[in-house]
Amino acid sequence: MNKESGIYIKNVMKGKYFLIDFISALLAFGILILVVLNSFGDGSGLYFVHIFTFGFLLSLLSCIKKTKVKSGFSIAFGFFSLLMAVMAVMCYFKL
Repeated sequence: MNKESGIYIKNVMKGKYFLIDFISALLAFGILILVVLNSFGDGSGLYFVHIFTFGFLLSLLSCIKKTKVKSGFSIAFGFFSLLMAVMAVMCYFKL
């Protein structure tokens, strides 16, 4: 790794919302893994609760980030996180 790349990575890690972005990336990767696991095997729909819960957390983090920046788009992320929470509860109770 050259010097410019190291400086860029340090600047990104010092960014204002690096932790939120890092957790969001981990949640998105987790959703992808759960979707792949859900498509194989006998238990079809086994991971829907987890997928919607991760989606709720992902959209909630985006809502928090957009609220701190004072963006109007935070309302959309808030409604989407509410929708994901409702879907997770519905899948949990198998409604």
